[in-house]
Amino acid sequence: MRSLLAFAAFVMLPAAAAAQAAPTDQQRAQLESLRAEVAAQIQLQAYDLVDELVYGWTQQPPFGLDTPVVLAGVSVPVGFGSGMQALIESHFASVVISNPRSRVILSHCPQCTALVIHSGAKATIVARGVDQPEALAAAGALAGSRHALFLDFEAEGASLVLRARITGLEPSLPIVHAKTLSTSTASPALLRTGDRLKSSAEAHQEYVDAINGLSSFVAPMRIAVRSYAQGDEPLSVPPFIWVQAGFEGAFTQARSWTGGISVGYSYAPELHNAFLIQGRIARLVSGTATSLTRPDLYIFFAASAIDVRGVDAAMFREDVPTPEDIIAAAEGDDPHQAFGAFQIGLETRVKNRIAVGVFLETMPTKNDAPSLGSYVTFGAEFQTAGAEVTFCF
Repeated sequence: MRSLLAFAAFVMLPAAAAAQAAPTDQQRAQLESLRAEVAAQIQLQAYDLVDELVYGWTQQPPFGLDTPVVLAGVSVPVGFGSGMQALIESHFASVVISNPRSRVILSHCPQCTALVIHSGAKATIVARGVDQPEALAAAGALAGSRHALFLDFEAEGASLVLRARITGLEPSLPIVHAKTLSTSTASPALLRTGDRLKSSAEAHQEYVDAINGLSSFVAPMRIAVRSYAQGDEPLSVPPFIWVQAGFEGAFTQARSWTGGISVGYSYAPELHNAFLIQGRIARLVSGTATSLTRPDLYIFFAASAIDVRGVDAAMFREDVPTPEDIIAAAEGDDPHQAFGAFQIGLETRVKNRIAVGVFLETMPTKNDAPSLGSYVTFGAEFQTAGAEVTFCF
């Protein structure tokens, strides 16, 4: 309905403009935006009707043999002009050339579309060549093609209608093939590729098969960076770079809920060796099902068990080192910390293959660690902020 109202406003614009005062700059900008939107919709729907026409020819060719045909004319709805005509002509030629099974061979005939003057005993006639085949025959211009194709696009109510007819280039201009196709202007264009035409039902089935063919399980490889907030002490925890790998599964075919488990490792020479095991659950928030054409946005929650050994582990301490700790460090026993952490974050995925995410992490048992501060506090202190890149296999 919105497209229909937009088209009506577009067609009635000249009359409305004459009855009202000059529009403002803002109104002109809105009008140009509306024109561009309507033109884009009509153009895509016209392309879809052309594809449907040629697809029908590939299934039931209008001729038994390859037959030269002249594209005699393309008419479009009022207000779209020669620009849309040129686009449709180019698209039609591309689709016909890519589908030789249609048995229609586009032929070039300059005299067919040019004005031809035919003078006889009764009168002198000035008309296009396709409108007076007897003049073309007399001029010898019918050596290549003896058929003409007319494509007429019309907006009728809420539908865009294509009337296609092939006529013989004979004095009576007999119609040898005719086809009428219609589509609602509120329906999206099918957008099939010109070299692989298929019916609407086949295109829909391919989409369903593609959705059903997505595996419910993937193996994500994740690179994450955790940055820790500065605490009260002058020393702070340096950023940790983690490499994680694991498995992830979808709870539904639409992949609206996913869950997985992974293990990770972080290493900095002479500073730390760290390990983690993480469980994660994610909810799709950009729609009800994953998309094949646009990125998907997930919100995720994760729980991790982290073990850190080395000099950096001392930064996670909540208490003052005891004499036993000092003696152990002198004997080469590195500091060691193990703790739990919880994440909340957002992740954008592209076709369930590449993902980029950001997150906040809280470590409840480290709220009093003097080397750690907090980035955000709402219900809990989030001492860690991070980003990650994921590749799914």
